Amino acid sequence: MQAVRAGIRALRSSSSAPMIRGGRVFSQSAPSVYSPSAVLEKQEVTFRVLDLLRSTPSIDPTKVTQTASFKDDLQLDILDNNQVLIAVEEEFAVDIPDNEANKISTTGHLIDYLTAHPQAK
Repeated sequence: MQAVRAGIRALRSSSSAPMIRGGRVFSQSAPSVYSPSAVLEKQEVTFRVLDLLRSTPSIDPTKVTQTASFKDDLQLDILDNNQVLIAVEEEFAVDIPDNEANKISTTGHLIDYLTAHPQAK
């Protein structure tokens, strides 16, 4: 999985143009529109995660819930799952280590991880 995520990151960094997915623009150099704080509120994290998932082309927005399984409910394969996690890393300005990324299998796990992450913005 590490090689897949590294390959996706390399493709993104080789292009100076921002990535556009579902009407959202993702750019590594663009600052977050949300103000950083010591700890993000769970409600804000939940809203941002669900919004990001609903705007991802490979995901049916009607299936996105706070408890959705990435594999069973959202039908994400390994590549889609990695792309989502990388988009989350960009959105929240965090680096999710592979050993932690492997444990995140539902929207709820992801929300809990980001809420507890001290560097999430």
